[in-house]
Amino acid sequence: MRVNFILPGNSNLPIGGNKIVYQYANELSSRGHQVTLTFLFDLHTNKLRFLLKYLLRNQIIKKSRSHKHEITWFSLNKDIETKFDVTFLSEVKDADVVIATEARTTKVVSKLNKKKGRKYYFIQGYETWTFNENIEKLNNTFKLGLNNIVISKNLQKKVSKVAGKKATYIPNFYNPNEFYIDNSIKSRKNIVSLLCHSQKTKRTKFGLEILAEVKKQIPDLQVELFGMTPPEEECADYVNYTNNASIKELRQDIYGISKIYLLASELEGWGLTGMEAQACGAALVSGRIEGVTEYATDDNSVLVDPYKKEEYVNAIVSLLRNDERRTALVEYSQKMLKQFTLKNSSDKLEKILEIK
Repeated sequence: MRVNFILPGNSNLPIGGNKIVYQYANELSSRGHQVTLTFLFDLHTNKLRFLLKYLLRNQIIKKSRSHKHEITWFSLNKDIETKFDVTFLSEVKDADVVIATEARTTKVVSKLNKKKGRKYYFIQGYETWTFNENIEKLNNTFKLGLNNIVISKNLQKKVSKVAGKKATYIPNFYNPNEFYIDNSIKSRKNIVSLLCHSQKTKRTKFGLEILAEVKKQIPDLQVELFGMTPPEEECADYVNYTNNASIKELRQDIYGISKIYLLASELEGWGLTGMEAQACGAALVSGRIEGVTEYATDDNSVLVDPYKKEEYVNAIVSLLRNDERRTALVEYSQKMLKQFTLKNSSDKLEKILEIK
Protein backbone atom coordinates (compact mmCIF):
# COMPACT_ATOMS: atom_id res chain seq x y z
CA MET A 1 0.00 0.00 0.00
CA ARG A 2 1.06 3.61 -0.55
CA VAL A 3 1.65 5.69 2.59
CA ASN A 4 2.53 9.39 2.51
CA PHE A 5 3.72 11.22 5.65
CA ILE A 6 3.33 15.02 5.46
CA LEU A 7 5.89 17.01 7.44
CA PRO A 8 6.91 20.67 7.86
CA GLY A 9 10.10 21.91 6.18
CA ASN A 10 13.18 19.77 6.78
CA SER A 11 15.80 21.27 9.09
CA ASN A 12 17.92 18.09 8.96
CA LEU A 13 18.31 18.24 12.74
CA PRO A 14 17.56 15.45 15.25
CA ILE A 15 13.95 16.02 16.33
CA GLY A 16 12.19 13.45 18.50
CA GLY A 17 8.86 13.68 16.69
CA ASN A 18 10.49 13.33 13.29
CA LYS A 19 12.52 10.37 14.50
CA ILE A 20 9.34 8.51 15.47
CA VAL A 21 7.88 9.20 12.01
CA TYR A 22 11.09 8.08 10.27
CA GLN A 23 11.17 4.85 12.28
CA TYR A 24 7.58 4.11 11.30
CA ALA A 25 8.49 4.92 7.69
CA ASN A 26 11.41 2.47 7.77
CA GLU A 27 9.31 -0.27 9.36
CA LEU A 28 6.41 0.14 6.93
CA SER A 29 8.84 0.18 4.02
CA SER A 30 10.48 -3.03 5.26
CA ARG A 31 7.00 -4.59 5.34
CA GLY A 32 6.55 -3.92 1.65
CA HIS A 33 4.62 -0.63 1.67
CA GLN A 34 5.51 2.24 -0.66
CA VAL A 35 6.43 5.08 1.69
CA THR A 36 6.89 8.76 0.89
CA LEU A 37 8.07 11.56 3.18
CA THR A 38 6.70 14.89 1.93
CA PHE A 39 8.19 18.08 3.39
CA LEU A 40 6.13 21.22 2.81
CA PHE A 41 7.53 24.52 1.55
CA ASP A 42 4.92 26.73 3.24
CA LEU A 43 2.76 26.14 6.31
CA HIS A 44 0.70 29.32 6.26
CA THR A 45 -2.56 30.10 4.48
CA ASN A 46 -2.05 33.85 4.14
CA LYS A 47 -2.06 34.39 0.37
CA LEU A 48 0.18 37.47 0.36
CA ARG A 49 2.74 35.77 2.58
CA PHE A 50 2.69 32.69 0.37
CA LEU A 51 3.10 34.77 -2.81
CA LEU A 52 6.12 36.60 -1.41
CA LYS A 53 7.68 33.35 -0.26
CA TYR A 54 7.00 31.73 -3.62
CA LEU A 55 8.62 34.61 -5.51
CA LEU A 56 11.67 34.32 -3.26
CA ARG A 57 11.51 30.52 -3.21
CA ASN A 58 15.02 29.79 -4.51
CA GLN A 59 16.69 32.21 -2.11
CA ILE A 60 14.67 30.89 0.84
CA ILE A 61 15.50 27.27 0.07
CA LYS A 62 19.17 28.17 -0.29
CA LYS A 63 19.49 30.15 2.94
CA SER A 64 16.84 28.86 5.35
CA ARG A 65 17.66 26.27 8.01
CA SER A 66 14.21 24.70 7.52
CA HIS A 67 14.56 23.88 3.84
CA LYS A 68 17.34 21.30 3.70
CA HIS A 69 17.17 18.77 0.87
CA GLU A 70 18.85 15.89 2.69
CA ILE A 71 18.48 13.83 5.86
CA THR A 72 21.87 12.90 7.24
CA TRP A 73 21.18 12.36 10.95
CA PHE A 74 18.86 9.38 10.43
CA SER A 75 19.33 6.37 8.16
CA LEU A 76 16.24 5.96 5.98
CA ASN A 77 15.54 2.82 3.97
CA LYS A 78 16.66 3.32 0.37
CA ASP A 79 13.18 2.53 -0.95
CA ILE A 80 11.59 5.49 0.87
CA GLU A 81 10.93 8.46 -1.41
CA THR A 82 11.60 11.95 -0.05
CA LYS A 83 10.03 15.04 -1.59
CA PHE A 84 11.30 18.38 -0.30
CA ASP A 85 9.68 21.84 -0.40
CA VAL A 86 6.41 20.70 -1.92
CA THR A 87 4.53 23.90 -2.70
CA PHE A 88 1.17 23.05 -4.26
CA LEU A 89 -1.46 20.43 -3.40
CA SER A 90 -1.13 18.96 -6.87
CA GLU A 91 2.52 18.09 -6.11
CA VAL A 92 1.52 15.75 -3.27
CA LYS A 93 1.76 12.16 -4.51
CA ASP A 94 -1.34 10.01 -4.87
CA ALA A 95 -1.50 7.41 -2.10
CA ASP A 96 -3.78 5.07 -0.21
CA VAL A 97 -3.09 6.85 3.07
CA VAL A 98 -1.87 10.40 3.82
CA ILE A 99 -0.81 11.39 7.33
CA ALA A 100 -0.42 14.88 8.82
CA THR A 101 2.44 14.66 11.33
CA GLU A 102 2.32 18.11 12.92
CA ALA A 103 -0.41 20.64 13.73
CA ARG A 104 0.60 23.07 10.98
CA THR A 105 0.38 20.37 8.30
CA THR A 106 -3.25 19.51 9.01
CA LYS A 107 -4.89 22.16 6.83
CA VAL A 108 -2.88 21.03 3.84
CA VAL A 109 -3.91 17.40 4.38
CA SER A 110 -7.55 18.37 4.93
CA LYS A 111 -7.64 20.08 1.51
CA LEU A 112 -6.22 17.13 -0.44
CA ASN A 113 -8.53 15.27 -2.84
CA LYS A 114 -9.45 11.60 -2.48
CA LYS A 115 -6.66 10.47 -4.82
CA LYS A 116 -4.13 11.51 -2.18
CA GLY A 117 -5.47 8.89 0.23
CA ARG A 118 -7.48 8.42 3.41
CA LYS A 119 -6.61 11.21 5.80
CA TYR A 120 -5.03 10.77 9.23
CA TYR A 121 -3.46 13.06 11.84
CA PHE A 122 -0.60 11.66 13.93
CA ILE A 123 -0.60 13.71 17.14
CA GLN A 124 2.54 13.49 19.29
CA GLY A 125 1.82 16.32 21.71
CA TYR A 126 -0.46 19.15 22.70
CA GLU A 127 1.46 21.51 20.41
CA THR A 128 0.21 24.92 21.62
CA TRP A 129 3.57 26.49 20.75
CA THR A 130 2.96 25.93 17.05
CA PHE A 131 0.30 28.64 17.17
CA ASN A 132 1.96 30.94 19.73
CA GLU A 133 -0.03 29.35 22.58
CA ASN A 134 -3.36 29.87 20.78
CA ILE A 135 -5.24 26.86 22.11
CA GLU A 136 -8.29 27.54 19.94
CA LYS A 137 -6.23 27.27 16.76
CA LEU A 138 -4.68 24.03 17.95
CA ASN A 139 -8.06 22.57 18.91
CA ASN A 140 -9.37 23.44 15.46
CA THR A 141 -6.81 21.05 13.95
CA PHE A 142 -8.46 18.19 15.85
CA LYS A 143 -11.84 19.08 14.33
CA LEU A 144 -10.83 19.03 10.66
CA GLY A 145 -12.34 15.58 10.09
CA LEU A 146 -9.02 13.72 9.89
CA ASN A 147 -8.70 10.37 11.66
CA ASN A 148 -6.86 11.39 14.83
CA ILE A 149 -4.12 9.11 16.18
CA VAL A 150 -2.47 9.94 19.52
CA ILE A 151 0.54 8.59 21.41
CA SER A 152 -0.75 8.86 24.98
CA LYS A 153 -3.95 8.14 26.85
CA ASN A 154 -4.10 11.63 28.35
CA LEU A 155 -3.74 13.12 24.89
CA GLN A 156 -6.47 10.76 23.73
CA LYS A 157 -8.87 12.25 26.28
CA LYS A 158 -8.09 15.84 25.27
CA VAL A 159 -8.30 15.28 21.53
CA SER A 160 -11.42 13.11 21.70
CA LYS A 161 -13.26 15.67 23.79
CA VAL A 162 -12.45 18.50 21.38
CA ALA A 163 -13.04 16.52 18.18
CA GLY A 164 -16.26 14.88 19.35
CA LYS A 165 -14.90 11.57 18.13
CA LYS A 166 -12.64 9.12 19.90
CA ALA A 167 -9.00 9.34 18.83
CA THR A 168 -7.05 6.13 18.36
CA TYR A 169 -4.20 5.42 20.77
CA ILE A 170 -0.84 3.95 19.74
CA PRO A 171 1.97 4.16 22.32
CA ASN A 172 5.39 5.41 21.35
CA PHE A 173 8.44 3.17 21.50
CA TYR A 174 12.23 3.15 21.63
CA ASN A 175 14.79 1.27 19.57
CA PRO A 176 16.54 -1.44 21.66
CA ASN A 177 19.21 -1.73 18.98
CA GLU A 178 20.23 1.88 19.68
CA PHE A 179 19.62 2.27 23.39
CA TYR A 180 20.75 -0.41 25.81
CA ILE A 181 23.10 -0.84 28.76
CA ASP A 182 26.69 -0.52 27.55
CA ASN A 183 28.24 0.35 30.92
CA SER A 184 27.70 -1.26 34.31
CA ILE A 185 24.93 0.44 36.28
CA LYS A 186 26.62 -0.33 39.62
CA SER A 187 29.99 1.38 39.08
CA ARG A 188 28.79 4.75 37.82
CA LYS A 189 29.91 8.07 39.28
CA ASN A 190 27.53 10.72 40.58
CA ILE A 191 26.52 11.93 37.13
CA VAL A 192 23.12 13.30 36.15
CA SER A 193 22.20 13.95 32.52
CA LEU A 194 19.79 16.64 31.30
CA LEU A 195 18.40 17.76 27.94
CA CYS A 196 19.28 21.28 26.79
CA HIS A 197 16.39 22.65 24.74
CA SER A 198 15.22 26.11 23.71
CA GLN A 199 11.56 25.21 24.13
CA LYS A 200 10.33 26.76 27.37
CA THR A 201 8.26 23.74 28.44
CA LYS A 202 11.44 21.63 28.53
CA ARG A 203 12.69 23.89 31.38
CA THR A 204 16.43 23.43 30.92
CA LYS A 205 17.16 26.44 33.14
CA PHE A 206 14.95 24.98 35.87
CA GLY A 207 16.79 21.67 35.56
CA LEU A 208 20.17 23.36 36.01
CA GLU A 209 18.83 25.21 39.06
CA ILE A 210 17.76 21.89 40.56
CA LEU A 211 21.19 20.39 39.95
CA ALA A 212 22.93 23.43 41.44
CA GLU A 213 21.06 22.69 44.67
CA VAL A 214 21.99 19.00 44.43
CA LYS A 215 25.66 20.00 44.04
CA LYS A 216 25.57 21.62 47.48
CA GLN A 217 24.80 18.22 49.01
CA ILE A 218 26.70 16.01 46.54
CA PRO A 219 30.05 17.81 46.05
CA ASP A 220 31.35 15.41 43.38
CA LEU A 221 28.22 15.80 41.21
CA GLN A 222 28.82 16.05 37.47
CA VAL A 223 26.21 16.99 34.89
CA GLU A 224 26.02 15.80 31.28
CA LEU A 225 24.03 18.38 29.29
CA PHE A 226 23.15 17.67 25.67
CA GLY A 227 21.07 19.18 22.90
CA MET A 228 20.99 20.78 19.46
CA THR A 229 21.71 24.33 20.60
CA PRO A 230 24.12 25.44 23.37
CA PRO A 231 22.73 26.69 26.68
CA GLU A 232 21.71 30.34 26.75
CA GLU A 233 23.86 31.12 29.78
CA GLU A 234 27.37 30.03 30.69
CA CYS A 235 27.30 26.84 32.70
CA ALA A 236 29.17 25.94 35.87
CA ASP A 237 32.43 24.02 35.55
CA TYR A 238 30.81 20.76 36.65
CA VAL A 239 28.49 20.83 33.62
CA ASN A 240 29.72 19.26 30.38
CA TYR A 241 27.76 20.13 27.22
CA THR A 242 27.61 17.90 24.11
CA ASN A 243 26.15 19.43 20.97
CA ASN A 244 24.13 17.28 18.59
CA ALA A 245 25.10 14.02 20.26
CA SER A 246 25.04 10.88 18.14
CA ILE A 247 23.16 7.76 19.20
CA LYS A 248 26.46 6.19 20.21
CA GLU A 249 27.44 9.24 22.28
CA LEU A 250 24.07 9.22 24.02
CA ARG A 251 24.28 5.50 24.76
CA GLN A 252 27.93 5.38 25.86
CA ASP A 253 28.93 8.86 27.03
CA ILE A 254 25.77 10.53 28.31
CA TYR A 255 22.89 8.26 29.34
CA GLY A 256 25.29 5.34 29.66
CA ILE A 257 27.48 6.93 32.34
CA SER A 258 24.68 8.64 34.26
CA LYS A 259 23.23 7.38 37.48
CA ILE A 260 20.18 9.56 36.93
CA TYR A 261 18.40 11.23 34.03
CA LEU A 262 16.54 14.39 35.05
CA LEU A 263 13.48 15.13 32.93
CA ALA A 264 12.62 18.69 33.98
CA SER A 265 9.77 19.33 31.54
CA GLU A 266 6.37 20.63 32.60
CA LEU A 267 4.71 19.36 29.40
CA GLU A 268 5.50 16.34 27.19
CA GLY A 269 3.70 14.37 24.53
CA TRP A 270 5.72 11.33 25.58
CA GLY A 271 9.16 12.34 26.88
CA LEU A 272 11.20 10.05 24.64
CA THR A 273 14.57 10.99 26.19
CA GLY A 274 13.41 9.63 29.53
CA MET A 275 12.71 6.23 28.01
CA GLU A 276 16.02 6.25 26.11
CA ALA A 277 17.91 7.06 29.31
CA GLN A 278 16.17 4.26 31.19
CA ALA A 279 17.11 1.82 28.44
CA CYS A 280 20.77 2.83 28.92
CA GLY A 281 20.66 2.22 32.67
CA ALA A 282 19.93 5.66 34.11
CA ALA A 283 17.26 5.99 36.80
CA LEU A 284 14.57 8.49 35.81
CA VAL A 285 13.58 11.46 37.97
CA SER A 286 10.71 13.41 36.43
CA GLY A 287 7.70 15.51 37.22
CA ARG A 288 4.50 13.50 37.36
CA ILE A 289 3.24 14.86 34.03
CA GLU A 290 1.09 13.61 31.18
CA GLY A 291 2.99 11.73 28.51
CA VAL A 292 5.87 10.67 30.73
CA THR A 293 3.51 8.66 32.93
CA GLU A 294 2.69 6.47 29.92
CA TYR A 295 5.92 4.58 30.70
CA ALA A 296 7.20 6.04 33.98
CA THR A 297 5.60 4.66 37.14
CA ASP A 298 6.43 4.68 40.85
CA ASP A 299 7.94 1.22 40.34
CA ASN A 300 10.52 2.23 37.73
CA SER A 301 11.05 5.98 38.33
CA VAL A 302 10.86 8.73 40.90
CA LEU A 303 7.98 11.04 40.05
CA VAL A 304 7.56 14.36 41.84
CA ASP A 305 5.39 17.46 41.80
CA PRO A 306 6.54 19.21 38.60
CA TYR A 307 6.38 22.63 40.24
CA LYS A 308 8.26 21.91 43.47
CA LYS A 309 12.00 22.27 43.03
CA GLU A 310 12.69 20.86 46.49
CA GLU A 311 11.05 17.55 45.58
CA TYR A 312 13.33 17.15 42.54
CA VAL A 313 16.39 17.97 44.66
CA ASN A 314 15.47 15.54 47.42
CA ALA A 315 14.69 12.77 44.93
CA ILE A 316 18.03 13.12 43.13
CA VAL A 317 20.09 13.38 46.32
CA SER A 318 18.31 10.36 47.80
CA LEU A 319 18.97 8.21 44.71
CA LEU A 320 22.62 9.26 44.47
CA ARG A 321 23.06 8.16 48.08
CA ASN A 322 21.12 4.91 47.72
CA ASP A 323 22.59 2.69 45.02
CA GLU A 324 20.39 -0.25 46.00
CA ARG A 325 17.18 1.67 45.31
CA ARG A 326 18.61 3.22 42.15
CA THR A 327 19.64 -0.11 40.64
CA ALA A 328 16.27 -1.62 41.57
CA LEU A 329 14.52 1.13 39.60
CA VAL A 330 16.79 0.53 36.63
CA GLU A 331 16.24 -3.23 36.69
CA TYR A 332 12.47 -2.81 36.84
CA SER A 333 12.50 -0.29 34.00
CA GLN A 334 14.39 -2.78 31.83
CA LYS A 335 11.48 -5.21 32.17
CA MET A 336 8.88 -2.52 31.55
CA LEU A 337 10.50 -1.26 28.36
CA LYS A 338 9.98 -4.57 26.57
CA GLN A 339 6.34 -3.71 25.84
CA PHE A 340 7.21 -0.50 23.96
CA THR A 341 8.56 -1.87 20.69
CA LEU A 342 8.45 -0.56 17.15
CA LYS A 343 6.99 -3.88 16.00
CA ASN A 344 4.03 -3.71 18.38
CA SER A 345 3.26 -0.10 17.54
CA SER A 346 3.65 -0.71 13.80
CA ASP A 347 1.26 -3.67 13.96
CA LYS A 348 -1.34 -1.36 15.50
CA LEU A 349 -0.62 1.40 12.98
CA GLU A 350 -1.11 -0.93 10.01
CA LYS A 351 -4.45 -2.03 11.42
CA ILE A 352 -5.62 1.56 12.03
CA LEU A 353 -4.55 2.68 8.57
CA GLU A 354 -6.30 -0.39 7.10
CA ILE A 355 -3.20 -1.39 5.17
CA LYS A 356 -2.44 -4.70 6.87
